[in-house]
Amino acid sequence: MTDGHADAAIDLAAFGPPPAPPPVPASTRKAWLKFALTLPLFAIGGAIIGGGAARLGLRVEHLLPDVAWWWALGFAVLATWPHIVLHEAGHALAGLARGMRPVAFGIGSLRWDRGESGWRFRRSAGVAGISGFAALLPVGERGLSRTDQSLYLLGGPLANLLTAAVAFALLPLADGTPVLAAFLLGSAASALLLGVANLVPFHSQGWRSDGRGLLDLARRTPDAALQRQLNQLLALNMAGVRPRDWPAELVPQPVDGSASPMLAVNGDILRLSWAMDLGDATAAAEAARHATRRFHTLPEAFRPHLAITLAGHVARHLRDRELLAAWRPLCEGGITDLSLMRAWLDAELAALAGDPAALAATLASARSLLDRAPDPVTALLLREYLDDLGQRRPG
Repeated sequence: MTDGHADAAIDLAAFGPPPAPPPVPASTRKAWLKFALTLPLFAIGGAIIGGGAARLGLRVEHLLPDVAWWWALGFAVLATWPHIVLHEAGHALAGLARGMRPVAFGIGSLRWDRGESGWRFRRSAGVAGISGFAALLPVGERGLSRTDQSLYLLGGPLANLLTAAVAFALLPLADGTPVLAAFLLGSAASALLLGVANLVPFHSQGWRSDGRGLLDLARRTPDAALQRQLNQLLALNMAGVRPRDWPAELVPQPVDGSASPMLAVNGDILRLSWAMDLGDATAAAEAARHATRRFHTLPEAFRPHLAITLAGHVARHLRDRELLAAWRPLCEGGITDLSLMRAWLDAELAALAGDPAALAATLASARSLLDRAPDPVTALLLREYLDDLGQRRPG
């Protein structure tokens, strides 16, 4: 591993936080056009369903008991968050059934993170583009196959659709009780909407829907192949295999045409981790430059994860205090608990500033957080980094 600048002529600006792109002004005309085009589609769909029902001699009042419709609407809104919890529980149960290991859950601003010492609860900012998540990783060969991944993705929508089916099936029992019927109808409608919506293949602020992931798996797209490659490396990580010992053929190559920026950047992060642990400063610099250019393509909630990786490259390879200080504010937040990594970067900053007292304090703080490492490899590498800092003379 190279200490200091690998090349005196290196362009340090290429490793700093990229400037934010100018905001794209919202087009009121386009928004109204989409709205105008959507209304006829809903009208046509309603006419087809209504006409078909009429031809079959069906009527809504024959299918449903007496319902307090305003109550049903209220219950549909109130049931949204419980159905989101059920959705993520469905993912978790499906992943566990396929032998995967849960590492983090999030519902709104609530987080549960799994570290070396067990589970921790905390509050964080909400994640734009998604209402919740269930993060499970493969263990060994379990959770890697297309079947495993498909069932994991299907777990959430199926939990909602099953809930909707049960609520609809119970509706006849509420005949004569309008409020109970409204509760069942509202809950069923909310669950049905959430389940169906998640099966639609789309991207939302950088995140893939469950339906998009399933479609990629079914079509064997490059994104699906990259996802499997990343899963294989994450499984090795969970098994305690450090990056420099990963099979070289599994290390992702730079991807520019991926439909999912998240997948492409995760590939950059793993390639950078591999190069850094291998001590290959040239490969690390290439991966860091490639990932830096993608920073603003990521969902906002995932940018701190990339910022920490790039800041770690600056700290370990470039040893440039100004660059590291520029990255440090961008490391706040994140989907999972990044407090251990931030504490390590604070210690690196103290060392580069030549402040022995601050270095001792930040080292102690970082070491106290080692039990929050999400996997054995992170714990191993951070312990090595902190030991190296303890032996390094500040400045």
